[in-house]
Amino acid sequence: MAWRSSLQRAALLANKRATLTAVVNHQQVALSNLVSPARETQPLTAGDVAINSRIETNMVSSRHSDCPLHGMTMVHRFFDNVSRYSKQIALECGITGRKYTYEMLAHLIRRYGSALTRAGFKKGQVMAIVSPNVPEFAIALLGASAIGMPVALVNPTFTPAEIARQLSTVGATAVFGVAPMAELLKQVAQLCPSVRRVILLGPPQEGFVCFQEMLQDSGDLFNENVDIDVMNDTFVLPHSSGTTGVPKNVMLTHFNVGSNVTQNIHPGTSRNQLATDQYQETHICLLPFFHSYGVNGIMMIGFDLGARLVTLPRFDAASYLKAIDDYKPTLLHIVPTLAYLFIKHPALKMDGFERLHTIFCAASPLGEKTATQLQEKFNRPDLLIQQGYGLTETSPGVAQTPLNNDTFGSCGRLISRTKAKVIDLEDGVTTLGPNQQGELYLAGPQIMKGYYNEPEATKEMISEDGWLRTGDVAYYDEEGNFYIVDRLKELIKVKGFQVAPAELEDILGTHPAIAEAAVIGIPDEHAGELPRAYVVKKAGMESVSDAEIRSFVDTKVSSHKQIKGGVQFCDALPKNNMGKVLRRELRAQFSQSK
Repeated sequence: MAWRSSLQRAALLANKRATLTAVVNHQQVALSNLVSPARETQPLTAGDVAINSRIETNMVSSRHSDCPLHGMTMVHRFFDNVSRYSKQIALECGITGRKYTYEMLAHLIRRYGSALTRAGFKKGQVMAIVSPNVPEFAIALLGASAIGMPVALVNPTFTPAEIARQLSTVGATAVFGVAPMAELLKQVAQLCPSVRRVILLGPPQEGFVCFQEMLQDSGDLFNENVDIDVMNDTFVLPHSSGTTGVPKNVMLTHFNVGSNVTQNIHPGTSRNQLATDQYQETHICLLPFFHSYGVNGIMMIGFDLGARLVTLPRFDAASYLKAIDDYKPTLLHIVPTLAYLFIKHPALKMDGFERLHTIFCAASPLGEKTATQLQEKFNRPDLLIQQGYGLTETSPGVAQTPLNNDTFGSCGRLISRTKAKVIDLEDGVTTLGPNQQGELYLAGPQIMKGYYNEPEATKEMISEDGWLRTGDVAYYDEEGNFYIVDRLKELIKVKGFQVAPAELEDILGTHPAIAEAAVIGIPDEHAGELPRAYVVKKAGMESVSDAEIRSFVDTKVSSHKQIKGGVQFCDALPKNNMGKVLRRELRAQFSQSK
């Protein structure tokens, strides 16, 4: 009982029949419905396997039955998992082999939380994690969260100035990192006066706190019952992707993240199974934990499954493929870049994939052609190629494709307790029906609390009745499959006509000489904007000309979509850590060239 949050205790005292209510994203939810009994493997119900999503008055609801929502903090939720998976390996470094069982992690989380309390850190102060994927990331995250510290997640490849800017925005008081980053973090601390301690995983160094020494704490100051408001207190502060504007710190509460975990493991949503004495899911954790896909979509869901999570600190094709060969994962979380690695690898060893039941792709769209090529590469009818869709602001999951391979090109159907609508781009009001393109709006328990210290940006993103604007142009079909057309702010306006860069990029991708392509809009005095293509040629295709590329596209599209802004050949396209093409950098390059 000591592990339960105040919210859960209140519901239990009311015998789970209370009429008390709590506001979830501006929608009334009975408090008694937030608490679930002990989680067990649940059989599929008719509602779970229904073919179509529910579409009423042009509003789409999930085809799944409502999943239970839990009133626990994410730390108490982890402790709850430990009671079932105590002896199972929870985390293992894919490079060094060091590993922790679920029971060991629970002990170390308590010790780290106690050590932070002993050092004077308190609820509400922000801990920042600036680290590659290492097993200890989870200890730092959950140990800080256990004493009520929101945790800011920071890209370790940022410059000192970029890191300091993010830390200053949230007022971070402590930073966790790894020894090889000592000099960088020293510079960060000098630029960010709010930082009192820099904690390093590795040998003791002057001027830093040694993480391993903190784990020697007796644990006596760990408080099992810190007063944490599950509904409103922030669990993590990831950065929004920044592909369409200035990055912001996203406040994801314990309730947001916990709900999304439950939504993703709800029967009929994935092929993942809860661990038993005979079976354990194994996931390779290459995608970064500083991203919501990594920390929530992989780590937190993995913990609920009792999975074995194998961490890799950075991408290296040889190390990644070796980890697959060594650990034989049951599910691979990928982005399109990794799909291309598998497809194009000339001698991919299939032994490491023998336990694989799913390849799950998110963060960027996996095109129908690429998904088909991936399926052909593995040549296994039983292998699920699953696409997911979400945003940092949605904790992150919103939609996943069904448990078959018949919807390639779609980003999926809504997961449990999620609603969506598509709003007309011109009037910003009309709710559109199937097969009509507009801006995608979302509602559900996974919608963020808001942007940290940015109330105006929050109001622009979330309406008073709880609908979140995604900024994505999308449509859905009669069966509730969603398709992302493009980013709203990246649409090109040619003489008042809207042109989606993704449409032109798909066409360019079918040219036999093109390896990759990206399209942006450039200013034009007469048309407003014109499409301009940035093209990476395939090896041995150096002779292809820009005129050939333009002709190839122009014959396939209407006049306003033609590549009249020119073709620029380049060695590589700028991308972020998740493999997204950064069109804003291409626009900046073009501006600087004028």
